[in-house]
Amino acid sequence: MTLLVYVTFFTFIIASVYSILSIHRDALSYIRVTKVAIIVAIILLFSQGCFLYKTIVHAYKINIFTFFYLIVVFLSLLLLFMSISRWKDDFRAISAIITPLITVIYGISLLFYGSNRFMAVEPNHNLMFIHIVLSLLGEVLFFIAFASAVLYLVVSWQLQKKSSMKFIYRFPSLGVLNRLTNFSLSHSLAFFSVGIVIGIIMLFEVYNNISLGSPKEILMYAVWFILCTVWVIAQSKITSNFYVSIITIIAFVIVIVLFIATNVVITTGFHSFR
Repeated sequence: MTLLVYVTFFTFIIASVYSILSIHRDALSYIRVTKVAIIVAIILLFSQGCFLYKTIVHAYKINIFTFFYLIVVFLSLLLLFMSISRWKDDFRAISAIITPLITVIYGISLLFYGSNRFMAVEPNHNLMFIHIVLSLLGEVLFFIAFASAVLYLVVSWQLQKKSSMKFIYRFPSLGVLNRLTNFSLSHSLAFFSVGIVIGIIMLFEVYNNISLGSPKEILMYAVWFILCTVWVIAQSKITSNFYVSIITIIAFVIVIVLFIATNVVITTGFHSFR
């Protein structure tokens, strides 16, 4: 298992290097290597899942490495989906942003490999696994929105400067990036909202109450409010796409800070690593 984990990390590094090189050169071999490396990494991730199967399916306790593992799996599958979906023509630029970030997340997870810290997923309920998957999908899609917003700013700044950067044409157009940000925000909010509703249903069935008022629970609603606010701003067109991208990035950073606070500072209650 340990060897498998590090081989997976090395495969993600290869995918990251070639995804970045594909932006600087027109050689199609670079993007092919990127796609193959991502596919191999996904196969290796599912091989790890054979060892983590009981932990994931019987989701009463999830250790911190498994939590990162699930995020990396969802991000990798979404990235692979983009390579064959309507975003396939812009996969080269998108992968150059997302693949290195996935690699960083997976690298951070290695710091917690073998850690005894776990997330208590109370209450024990048949819907718990669905609640976890939908909530994580919402978070992962918010991550995609963040990545596309960063790419939007990069392209916008280069165009404003009338830069001579020779590979600017290899990035998606501002219109494509704006649609990707809106797509990710909308689906992120949808998945996260359904995940919260399922959580409320479980609380009501087990405790006959829709809320226990734990700090983690309150912060989860705070994240939903932040995500909903960004989505409303993006849909209402009250500001330019440039500023929507900035707001998306700021909101994502705030959510990351909240996540760190809920798992480092606060170690009791729902959704905490103890």
